[in-house]
Amino acid sequence: MSAATTELTPVDESLSGPAALPPYSHELAWPDGMAPFKVVDDGTQGDPYAHYAWMRDNAPVLRAASPVSDVWFISRYDDVRKAMRAPKVFSSQVVDPVPLTFLTLFDAPNHTRLRQVVAQAFTPKAIARFEDRVRENAHKYLDPMIAAGGGDAVDDYAIPLSMSTISALLDVPASDFEKMKFWSDETFSYFGRLARNAQGTGTDEQSTFEFFAYLKGTMERLYREESESVGGHIARMWKEGLLSEKEAKELCAFVFVAGHDTTTILLANAFRVFSEQPGLLDRIRQNPADANLFVEELARFRGTVQRASRITTEDVEVAGVRIPAGAIVRLLPAAANRDSAKYPDGETFNIDRNTDGHLGFGHGVHSCLGAPLARLETVVTVELLAAKLGSLTLNKDKPIEYVRGNNLTNSGPEHLYVELEKFNA
Repeated sequence: MSAATTELTPVDESLSGPAALPPYSHELAWPDGMAPFKVVDDGTQGDPYAHYAWMRDNAPVLRAASPVSDVWFISRYDDVRKAMRAPKVFSSQVVDPVPLTFLTLFDAPNHTRLRQVVAQAFTPKAIARFEDRVRENAHKYLDPMIAAGGGDAVDDYAIPLSMSTISALLDVPASDFEKMKFWSDETFSYFGRLARNAQGTGTDEQSTFEFFAYLKGTMERLYREESESVGGHIARMWKEGLLSEKEAKELCAFVFVAGHDTTTILLANAFRVFSEQPGLLDRIRQNPADANLFVEELARFRGTVQRASRITTEDVEVAGVRIPAGAIVRLLPAAANRDSAKYPDGETFNIDRNTDGHLGFGHGVHSCLGAPLARLETVVTVELLAAKLGSLTLNKDKPIEYVRGNNLTNSGPEHLYVELEKFNA
């Protein structure tokens, strides 16, 4: 076992007989009005933080039933962080052989090899080259919303900004916006069905392969043009024999999907927090540098990634509960980030808190490759909202609609209707 795994409690092999399993989620006495936490969200877990708070206090290792197998949910900060630092015990290769070239599905050495293909494009220095374009597009999408007095922060702003940014990074044309968004969503659904036993859409496989074919054609063009984009780099790795055609197409799709889906939700959540703490508009207007503090606390308080899937390679004890080898585990970084044992008064958004160590962009070998890009887009958004708006409120007639994740990974607003009032100096 590596040094990273020694933080986990070893199981005493001298104990005879199988360890008693804890009760299932649906067998526990959940608070009145709170449905038991489930493997697949039925609509009760769109905003799951009340569930998480109860789980941290009462069932920090929660066993839930699914038609395929038991799934174990880990919710406390120290336990989630330790598991993320122990990839030899908590393996990411939940499905073997790995069905898609998505980085989140691999352990070393393949994870290391594939991550290195795209890592150089996501350094802060490389991302900084896109700041002017991100800022220009942010103005382009926000100004019409302000002129209209509001709109859907997801459809009108977050999706077009995140998709235009990742399209530029990959040098994939964003002209056919609706088709690219549809393909991206379908690919995420197909990924969830293959890798997470999610329900799927019924059309996701066909749509995904159409997307792959489109990306293959795009990479052929990028190779001919000697493009310096991430897409061009992946194309060269393919043409030079360092990646297979399958790996190149799927890795390109992964960068596209992961590069906009998570950021879309984070951007929408920025609108939500401003509606809940309107005084922060004036504060950041006066002190634009505080936008960075806002974004780190946002990633802690309302981060996008809710579940990170793992499979145990051996018996392991977490929070006094013995999880057997071969168990499907879902680490809950968004639950861990609100653990008051790590972040005092963790259920409160506090722009002045010390957010060091938050798991909003992952941790360990699977830390988010695109974090510098997500931070850039969100900082620009926070600065512009503060500079341009006198008020930002939620539309009381249109409640928040939450993602019903086929991918079982991300959670947040699918639609967030806001009312905007321009700031008049």
